Amino acid sequence: MIHNPFLRCSRLLMVFIGLYMQLMATGQPRAAAQGSIKEQEPETIFVHSDKESYLAGELLWFKIYLLNAGSHVLAHYNSILYIELINDNGRSVIQSKIQTTRGTGKGSFYLPVNIATGAYTLVAYTNQMKQGDERSVFKKRILVTNTVSAAPLTRAVQQQQALIRFFPEGGTSVEGITSKVGIQVLDPKTTKGLTATGSILENGTDTVARFELLKFGLGQFTYTPLPGRKYTAAVTISGKAVIKTALPAPRPGGSVLNITDNGTDSYLVKIAIQHTDPQKMMLVAHSEQKNRFVTPVDLLSRNAVEIPVSKAKLGTGVISFTLFDQNRRPVNERLVFIPVPLPSKTITISTGKQALTAREHAPIQLIPGLNGDTLETVQGSLSVYAMDAHTEPFDIRAYLQLTASLSGQVEEPEFYFTPGAAQGAYIENLMLVNGWRRFDTDAPLFDPALKYLPEYDGHVVAARVLNKWNHQPAAGVSCLLTAPSVPFGLYNGTSDSLGIVRFNVKRYYGPGDIFIKPTPSANATDNYETAILSPFIDSANRSFTQPLYLPHPADSMYLLKRSIAMQTVNIYYKDRINSYAVPLVSDTLPFYGRPEISYQLDDYKRFSTMEEVLREYVRPVNVVMHDRKLHMTIYDEKYQNVYRYAVLVLLDGVPLADYNSIFKYDPYKIKRLDVVPRRYVIGPSLYSGIVSFQTYASKFDGFELDPTAVAIDYEGLQLQRIFYAPVYANGDKGDLRIPDNRTTLLWEPDITLSGHQPVKLDCFTSDFRGTYRIVLQGISSKGIPVFSEATFTVK
Repeated sequence: MIHNPFLRCSRLLMVFIGLYMQLMATGQPRAAAQGSIKEQEPETIFVHSDKESYLAGELLWFKIYLLNAGSHVLAHYNSILYIELINDNGRSVIQSKIQTTRGTGKGSFYLPVNIATGAYTLVAYTNQMKQGDERSVFKKRILVTNTVSAAPLTRAVQQQQALIRFFPEGGTSVEGITSKVGIQVLDPKTTKGLTATGSILENGTDTVARFELLKFGLGQFTYTPLPGRKYTAAVTISGKAVIKTALPAPRPGGSVLNITDNGTDSYLVKIAIQHTDPQKMMLVAHSEQKNRFVTPVDLLSRNAVEIPVSKAKLGTGVISFTLFDQNRRPVNERLVFIPVPLPSKTITISTGKQALTAREHAPIQLIPGLNGDTLETVQGSLSVYAMDAHTEPFDIRAYLQLTASLSGQVEEPEFYFTPGAAQGAYIENLMLVNGWRRFDTDAPLFDPALKYLPEYDGHVVAARVLNKWNHQPAAGVSCLLTAPSVPFGLYNGTSDSLGIVRFNVKRYYGPGDIFIKPTPSANATDNYETAILSPFIDSANRSFTQPLYLPHPADSMYLLKRSIAMQTVNIYYKDRINSYAVPLVSDTLPFYGRPEISYQLDDYKRFSTMEEVLREYVRPVNVVMHDRKLHMTIYDEKYQNVYRYAVLVLLDGVPLADYNSIFKYDPYKIKRLDVVPRRYVIGPSLYSGIVSFQTYASKFDGFELDPTAVAIDYEGLQLQRIFYAPVYANGDKGDLRIPDNRTTLLWEPDITLSGHQPVKLDCFTSDFRGTYRIVLQGISSKGIPVFSEATFTVK
């Protein structure tokens, strides 16, 4: 079992509970211990995709930025990222493991032609995020339109007039306590906010509150729910018919958390309880998994309390106020947002010409360091793609400072950084509809009983070892895993009390079969069976619901044109767009290093049996007959004796439980034989030596030799697809008989900018005419997000 002394296994809630216990005991918050071991900083992820909407049959390119949550500098701790495309039923359509280098990773997805039209969620996370706050998982809305097959929509299409949602402040409304409620009204087709007015009716007749929605279909109202009454909202959208919908039922007792912005300096936090036991509660303000403000709330002798909180103590960005009851359970949560101006444009994109023709050279120049600013090194990625009318780039600046901390979709997030957003209730409305988000009671994305180890050097493959007879987890079982890497990898591990065994696998790329089995030296190896644990989100536990997406009928001609373009690219450039880079492997030796003796069997006389091969010229191996069976031993030259331990015999890296069964294998399939004639220790097992057979195909096919060796289809790290774009230099238009209908003209995931030195990129237009957008996203070495865009037209 892998042991990591730096394992971080606490959840955000446990941090708050620890503070709560400290305060209950002393009444004062505890300062950070001086000289204590620094805990690994939480991480956040941003994914830059080449565009926001796709057709089935197109390629989705992406660049991943793994950042420290607080400073936003590139994080170098985890080396593996998991990325998935999930439909609104919570089912993963595509998933992959991405290797990162110094905090960045890249890859691509091919969207199959049978994928359904709909809004999908692109999610990304690390193993470390599974153990902490799962809300740090990156989420992004991706639109997919299927123009090839008549696949069903991801959700049944219903003619809805509007999506109307209510969000009680703090998460709950309580009978007898005045409560503020946020309201959101969206167009179900475009997911854009709608203009609406309405009133709150008590028992269907009495009007107790009125509201008018502001920008983006957001608004609020205040009312006091009373016992035994029913409350309904009558909503009028753009002067059309009134829609009536019920409000969330208030609780008969509990607590209500209300926060009012007192101006530029502080917030006034009001906490009230009703029909519940007097108690001493705890209020914690936190952001980016760090506590900003902590105070006890004494409600032993009163039912309400007001607490002023200085904004200077909270910092900037989205701040979560969480209220814990006397049993250390979170009961209310409210978000506030303290904006800062978005970083000014630090990269200028120059295209030379705004209007170009088909198959023309369109050089792009990136000029950093405007206005005399000294710009540090920037790691960035750039995309050039044909614009559509309904999507905007997913801005890394707004994401890191706002939308990463919110659970819902935010329309035009850049607006909330402008001075106009602070003048009205725009920011408060946004925070109200994203209020209760961290401490929900839904099933977790990941198994909370498992320990997810940070993957700082390779991918951790986890499996559960079960007793074959009672199907209970088996602890203390030593296992070996073989992965088809180059060279093959052999890894050992021992199952823990839950029967979980972990292997730190390296250099394993692409699809293949792995083998997990108890060590050949273990007694009764046939008493156990293993089952691989998926490292991805448990899709049965959570749905990633996105607002319904339906292509607009007015876009049918554009979608037809783009569909033809997609099909011609897949037909004429099939081999070129499916080209992959071979991973660079610095260490080409197997796990046992350089063998002391190696035989290339083609250099020797070929024999028809393995017994003859080993007897004739494999000097360190002795072959003896015992109980009418052939046995293999290793000779100890130092003490001139035969080792008493078993031999580790490998066939294409797979250890054989009965290593003497290799005598039944066809020697004509063997290309190479390595021998390590020394005692060798792997985990708890001691072997007298290693005899490794490698076939011409380098693929284990000896199932008849070892019935316990079961191949498990397990895909390794994603192979890097090579972005293809034809070159039209010096007026060369290429073969005009072959259409070039690329809609993504350039994808460059690895851009480094430093100082004021410009970077030049070559881009070539295609036959697909229209307006193209250039989008550059990245992060500086100081953690400053970088975003810049430009456009040009192909006529």
